[in-house]
Amino acid sequence: MKKLLSIAVLGLILSGCTKGFEGMEPEPTPTPEPTPTNNKATQEEINANVAKVFGTTFSPNQDWSSTTKHTVTITADAPMSDIAKVQILTEAPYFNEDARVLNEATVSKGQSVSITYDCPAEYTDLVAACVDSKGIYYVAGFKAGDNSVNFKKAAQARTRAAYDLPAFPATSGLKMKYRNSALSYNAIRAQKAGQDGEDASINPWLNSNWDNERLWMFNNEGGNSTWKVARQTIFREVTITDAEKQGLETILKDVGGKSGRDNTHKQVNLETIRNSPLYQLTKNYLVADGKAPITLTPVQIQTTDYSSVALYYYYFNPSELEGKSEEEQLTFLKSLPKFKCVDGKQTKEASGIASGNGEFFKVHEYVLPYFGDVTSSPTADLEVQGFTIPAGYYVGFMLRKNKNDYKDTYMSNNDITGYNGTNYANKSYAKIENGEVYADGRLNEQINQYPKFDEAVSDKGMLLNDPRAAIFGANQKAYMMFEDGSDVNFVDIIVEINGGLDLVDAAQEINNNVYTFCFEDRNLGDYDMNDVVIKAKRLNITQVEYSVVACGAYDELYLRNIDGKTLNTTTEIHALFGVDNLST
Repeated sequence: MKKLLSIAVLGLILSGCTKGFEGMEPEPTPTPEPTPTNNKATQEEINANVAKVFGTTFSPNQDWSSTTKHTVTITADAPMSDIAKVQILTEAPYFNEDARVLNEATVSKGQSVSITYDCPAEYTDLVAACVDSKGIYYVAGFKAGDNSVNFKKAAQARTRAAYDLPAFPATSGLKMKYRNSALSYNAIRAQKAGQDGEDASINPWLNSNWDNERLWMFNNEGGNSTWKVARQTIFREVTITDAEKQGLETILKDVGGKSGRDNTHKQVNLETIRNSPLYQLTKNYLVADGKAPITLTPVQIQTTDYSSVALYYYYFNPSELEGKSEEEQLTFLKSLPKFKCVDGKQTKEASGIASGNGEFFKVHEYVLPYFGDVTSSPTADLEVQGFTIPAGYYVGFMLRKNKNDYKDTYMSNNDITGYNGTNYANKSYAKIENGEVYADGRLNEQINQYPKFDEAVSDKGMLLNDPRAAIFGANQKAYMMFEDGSDVNFVDIIVEINGGLDLVDAAQEINNNVYTFCFEDRNLGDYDMNDVVIKAKRLNITQVEYSVVACGAYDELYLRNIDGKTLNTTTEIHALFGVDNLST
């Protein structure tokens, strides 16, 4: 018997609101044919059948929808030079393949538009985005059901501009002494690999050209009333505003957030990190603009080894790599001096956040001084030449974990209080917790073969030359997320990078959300919910694409559109799938 299935209600559920635009809301006029008499059932019969199938009964008003319809007015006032459209997203898009577009509208800068969207039940926090003509995003968080959202608060998080930094201390006396430097774990392992009495675990460093890498740090002298020199770094104390904290929640929550991705939530997609625009372009090197100092502000330190980690940076003129082979380029990078810039213990303890807690904070802002063009680790002291790295120079980063073995790395005549070391006489380089990991994945080939660190490769799918930092631009700032071990959640330390850098914001490609409608075609059905399955994908503010993807009904079925017209008058639904036997 012929049975007509109307999807006019679907058109109502997903039709977009056109308020603020020239255009009329569609008025549905469904005219479904009456259900055949032999398929009618009394309410008592329906209830009895439901109780038989489910073991309980349901309210006749139960709509079985897992989405809620809302309308929000978005003001396109993000601080961007041009704005082409606004979108409502399920999640922030950065390194996040799960973000979906719920609806969008074409707008111009400063315009307000009302958008209707269907919010999946799992989301209470959503993301509004202004998107420019190049596909760059500026995001702001809001609650599902909010009446309006703008980007003023998100933009307030930019008020701590690097160009407005307070005066730096005099450069005279600010130096990194050679006797306070130390061989890196890479260097000492390269020098010891293959020698009698040394463990075979360090053999990956044999002939690796790491032998001359040296770590440099301040001896805690100098500074002024604002900028302190302590824990071998230069920093100032800062605080976090409500707008900044909300901005961090919006930007970072879905890429790692307060708990990191894991097997019970989402896992980090290493493919998106190794193929990120910045990594493909520069191997995760940031490019100095030469206009202002570069500063790093830790906003989260979730590693439980926070007392053992420190960030180092290095810089170089990319012209130095010209004419060199890949191996020669890597040898050059390995030999560059690495300068300590962030102390994990100092900042984590100052934050007051408990170990393992992922709350966002800002307590210290560290500056990256310029020591001149130093292309290899010297044997003389290095003096600060200024606080602005020249335009066009590449800036790279390394995270070092030195598990309670600080003293073992220093030369015995160093003058850093409390750190009289023995230059690896205690063999801390042989401990599997210790090592250096790089944002440039090509420099991780050895550490990714070392015990403990290699579990990221064997258990999590990391490649030997994968980057151990995810770097991305968001809301006109840069963020760097490091992975120091083997769980590959990239939330061991997250820093916000401000100041003298070329912007690293990249265009994002985000899929539209897809909704699934499952129909039961009989009043006394079996409730397998596969009699007709339709997928709906919103294309823009007024258009929805519907697709029939499955039909398990025994009845002959036809579809109606939102106007009540039969879409497939001559073609029965089963025939669309090449099936003509309704009993199969």
